[in-house]
Amino acid sequence: MIALALWGPLAAFGSSCTWAFASARYAQASRDVGSARVNLARAIVVVPIYLTFTAFRLGAHFTDGVTVRGSGWLLGSVLCSYAIADNLFFTAARRIGISTALSIASTYPLWAALVGAFYGERFGPLRAAATLLCVFGVVALVRLAPDRKIDAAGTGHKDTWGIVLAFITSILWAGNSVSIKHGAVGLDVFQANAIRYLMALVLLGAQVLLSRTPPPQPRPVRGWASLLPAIIADAFFGSVFYVYGLSHTDLSVGAPLSSQAPLLSVPIAILMGEERWSPARFLAVTVTVTGVVVLIVGG
Repeated sequence: MIALALWGPLAAFGSSCTWAFASARYAQASRDVGSARVNLARAIVVVPIYLTFTAFRLGAHFTDGVTVRGSGWLLGSVLCSYAIADNLFFTAARRIGISTALSIASTYPLWAALVGAFYGERFGPLRAAATLLCVFGVVALVRLAPDRKIDAAGTGHKDTWGIVLAFITSILWAGNSVSIKHGAVGLDVFQANAIRYLMALVLLGAQVLLSRTPPPQPRPVRGWASLLPAIIADAFFGSVFYVYGLSHTDLSVGAPLSSQAPLLSVPIAILMGEERWSPARFLAVTVTVTGVVVLIVGG
């Protein structure tokens, strides 16, 4: 039987698994309809599910534990992910290429761990080394992957503004981890996600309505329906894992473990014949897996 102390780290790592599955489908859909509309679709699907689960679990105590301070933290998590950071990331990726943008943005667990240390969380040499192994292993995996451009103007030149946007994304993604850590205190995991996605629904709906970009050409129902498995895997199961993992671990453990989607996508891409194995990639995987194991078992 898995020790209770391991459930938090395992949940954080589980959120990486669901994101590895869903992110490729989201990226494809984002090119067709825009990231804001894809994120809005996620919120539309899962808000009723979270509200139903919360009502079933808490009944008349639906709002127990909800505070202005906690809600402010959860609003911060939405702003640091769906509402602002994700759009900045896609803009950066279009300017400097997906690999460079993701390499820079993937350093966010370092900033989250430093914030955790500031709040008094344990951050000894072993945990610090494991965090660095995870972060730099993921960055290496991203850099070793073939560069897939977002569009025709994707990359090929130095773009200072694109680099700045990617770095801001890294800071905001760290802010998302910190906000979840503090905002979910005293809340049921479904309750916390219901609040987050309700906020996201309002903000993303306004963002889409106020957008000056023309609406996409009508898509077949099955086109949107094909997103449903990815949305359920990520926005429901993944978000439950993410909130539980971040709220039941220190930031120096939960943030790196929740950022391992590039590690998980490598063997899938190789098995599908989309990418090739190499000694450098093997070394990057070994370094990253070592960091993951240390954080889960001995961090």
